[in-house]
Amino acid sequence: MRFLALGNIALLGALLSLSCNGNSDGQAIPILPLASDSTANNVQTPVETNPPEPQVTLPGDFGTNGPEAFLMTDPASVNRYANLEFEFSERMDLATVEGNLTVLDSGSNPLPGPGAGGTFRWVSPRKVIFDPYKELKDDESYQIQFGAGAHTEDGDSLIASSQNFSIDTEPSFAMTHEINGYTVGSNRGVSLSQGSNPTLTLTSTLAHYDKVEKLTLSTLDGTSVELCSNGCSTGTFVTDLAAAGMSPTNGGNPLFYKIELPNGRKYYKQLTFNYGKFSANPNGIQSDIGAAVLDNSQMMEVISRIFERFAKADYKVANKTFNNFANEHTSTVRRPGCIDSTDIDSGTNPSSFHNFQYIRSYGNGTGAYSEGYGYCGFFINNFSTGLGSADFTIDVYVTSMTVNPTVGSNVPNVDANMAAYDNGSPGLGADINGHQVHLNLTLISKLSDVCGFCLLGVVLGNNDKIAFTAEAVMDYDGNPSVRKISRARVLPTTDTSGHMNFAIKTPFDTDDPYFNLSDPDEVAGDPRRFHMSPWTNDIVVQNLDAKASTAGIFSWGFIGDLIASIATGIANNITPIIQPKIVQSVLQDVVEQIAPNVINAVLDNLQDPGLSIPLPSHLPAPLNQTTLLLKLKVQQGLQPKVTGPNAGLVGTAATGITASISPPNPNAPQTMLGTHSFNVYRSAAPSWSYPFSQSAAQPGLLLALHGDALNQAMFQLWQAGALSLSIDKNFIDTINAYAGNDPLRTLTDDLLKVGTLVTVLAPGKDTITGLDGGGNPFVIDSDDDVIIQVNPVLAPAVRFAALSGGPGTEKPDLIMDLGDLELVIKGKKSNGTTYTITRIRTSLTASGSADLLAFSNPTGNPAYANTTALQVQIDPNNMYYIVEVLEGSSNNPYGLDPEKIYRVVDPLVKSLVVPLLNNILYEVPLAKQIPLSQNVSDGLRTSGGACWLNLDRNVVSIDTLPIPSNSTEPYIFARLHAMVADKGSVIGCP
Repeated sequence: MRFLALGNIALLGALLSLSCNGNSDGQAIPILPLASDSTANNVQTPVETNPPEPQVTLPGDFGTNGPEAFLMTDPASVNRYANLEFEFSERMDLATVEGNLTVLDSGSNPLPGPGAGGTFRWVSPRKVIFDPYKELKDDESYQIQFGAGAHTEDGDSLIASSQNFSIDTEPSFAMTHEINGYTVGSNRGVSLSQGSNPTLTLTSTLAHYDKVEKLTLSTLDGTSVELCSNGCSTGTFVTDLAAAGMSPTNGGNPLFYKIELPNGRKYYKQLTFNYGKFSANPNGIQSDIGAAVLDNSQMMEVISRIFERFAKADYKVANKTFNNFANEHTSTVRRPGCIDSTDIDSGTNPSSFHNFQYIRSYGNGTGAYSEGYGYCGFFINNFSTGLGSADFTIDVYVTSMTVNPTVGSNVPNVDANMAAYDNGSPGLGADINGHQVHLNLTLISKLSDVCGFCLLGVVLGNNDKIAFTAEAVMDYDGNPSVRKISRARVLPTTDTSGHMNFAIKTPFDTDDPYFNLSDPDEVAGDPRRFHMSPWTNDIVVQNLDAKASTAGIFSWGFIGDLIASIATGIANNITPIIQPKIVQSVLQDVVEQIAPNVINAVLDNLQDPGLSIPLPSHLPAPLNQTTLLLKLKVQQGLQPKVTGPNAGLVGTAATGITASISPPNPNAPQTMLGTHSFNVYRSAAPSWSYPFSQSAAQPGLLLALHGDALNQAMFQLWQAGALSLSIDKNFIDTINAYAGNDPLRTLTDDLLKVGTLVTVLAPGKDTITGLDGGGNPFVIDSDDDVIIQVNPVLAPAVRFAALSGGPGTEKPDLIMDLGDLELVIKGKKSNGTTYTITRIRTSLTASGSADLLAFSNPTGNPAYANTTALQVQIDPNNMYYIVEVLEGSSNNPYGLDPEKIYRVVDPLVKSLVVPLLNNILYEVPLAKQIPLSQNVSDGLRTSGGACWLNLDRNVVSIDTLPIPSNSTEPYIFARLHAMVADKGSVIGCP
């Protein structure tokens, strides 16, 4: 449960941390640490920020020959995003300078936009900063001219030698990447199966390679290969990753290029892809993903109470009552050897006995009819009525069975108890005890050897048939504390469909005595497997009533006494014969058919459609619009197990997790190139051995769940768009509404105003002016709101870290790969229109831990009382990441300086991502009720609606436990512990 929400919550926190800060004085700059230390706080990122551009000093004779202008940057290598700063030797007339500045490219084209193509900010009458509306072209030569009309306050023009300047801009060093033919870095992630791609070849192209001094390809953990040094002679670089010592791992694989220029400046280009083993069915059930222990002390009692409540009609299962299940296996077909009744032609509705319907699972058939098909062939020899004698062959059919939910003064009718045992031959003990059962019978009798000289012989002859109806009843004796006892030794199994089957151990006799489960299966050849005599002794056959025959006797009014005599005699004779047979069939049907049918109806619902788990409504959109669907399938190999005090059923399970959002998120990611699936790491199902060894000390439902289940949950949340977020003030306020007033956990919205970015990008200004799509000036204002649109292009990957290997126990840590995480920082005007400021991509690998605990409910909200919370904490000392500010008109439409944007974003990853992850994920309350039905045809329901799994911590406590430190494949060890005396309360119903 807890980890199903891990993907959306973890990524949510990572992204929130890019939009929030802990500054309390309202000033923007102090919360933006601009340190260039790439290993600050032991958090590793490979990027080394470039030093500020070198300051150009004024010439010593500046202004001695008249009014002069001087460009305060190296004209040979101008940052195309930087402002152009000019110093003047005298105080200038500002309007004449602004009206007479032109900047022309090599084709004599002016800068785009009105006027000079940018804005002017005068620091003083002798110093102006010109900010072009758009970034300058890369690797371009520009001519800057001050026209003759530009003059000083005194009206003097600039001397001719300072009216023209030539500058050359730096190249962009754009790169494109392909790996095994798939484009990396587009709006579609790349995910490559190692089976189809045993060798990985990375092909990258670099623009303006001839101006690069050195190019290095590296992994985030420090492995690198130098592709060229002392200058590059080609712009295409082909790298066999394995040959270069960069063999990809199973999961996310972030790489980066480091571009070094002769002047010492460095640029970084990142790429990320997933690689390894992938699920062949990412949207379906995954086999061998979990193991479970259903212990005797709690879970077997839960199953017993569920069965009791079902028999009590507290709810329906798959829209069926207990009696529906008891009567569902019917037939009109009778097996060969049974009496043909189609010639019965007189009496009350004789045709109703031709092809009547009966419960086929009651009977003594064999071979193809071993399911039952009626009790045929009972023989009564030389039966005397006082009016003559005859032999009778009798077939008995059970046409209906009724077990009333309660008897007497609302006394529950059925009591059930199940428990695993081991008497040298392990099994499941099943006690089905009851007060009352009622069966309707149809009997078909055939006469033979009728006496020839008697009244009976006058009325009936050989092969004549009589149809009777009767009842078999075990009735309530008025004592609510004493139920009739039955006990069976059962072998539980599961089939390939995930259904549970119960088979009573054989051989058994209908007179097996009562036994303890620890007794041997047989004592001196006398079976101890199926005790039913208390039921047998209390079943009586009554109200035997002749209804029809072949002899037309029902048209003879005087013959009623004879028929009544025959009926009474048959009842007296047949009762001791059919008592054990009926009881055996009834109890065997309850144990082998009804009980597993109830369980299988629940299992069917768990498998399809599954458990619907809506994410909490208090989360921000689209998380609060997201529903997880958990599917569970019990695999073959279920077995009872007893070792010392540990006892229960153990087995393996398959799970499937899907996610959906309503309404659909239009920003959901596109299908990945290559293999659209999630990474898998398991070699086999987790073992139930260690959880079972803890079942006595830690009673409840014990689950060992492989990390691949978490990975599927992450993939599904990503695929549905639950991780594609729009973080704004409302988003932050929604989180804070349930986080309480703890200042360490309250998120602030200081970074949700454009002013924070403007402060860094344009110190001293309140606005930045660019051009809109029509070429008109567009003002980015400090008061505009900020929206951070999160676009996870690549599916996340989650796995457990290796354990320490020591002799003790520990909880496994998580490793999370979040690659190609695109952040679009947008501005929002007061009229609601939005605009893109910049687009960023980041990839990171982080270690963390996850746990389940009681939600502290800091706001005191009754809706969250007694709630289990997910807690995720990221280790700030073990995280690797890289950030790249994307360039180009679609990514940076207003030509903002990427290096300055980087200075805003990168420190946030180092100083705020981890703290905010840990604050946001400190406690995330989970739902207290999980529905056990999707519609009236499945699961557990009442007339009022679906029942639910009750996860209120007063009823069920959920937590995680440590596992042995020497486990080679770590797993989550979770326990669901019933906190109430009535274990049936884990199921709640309307």
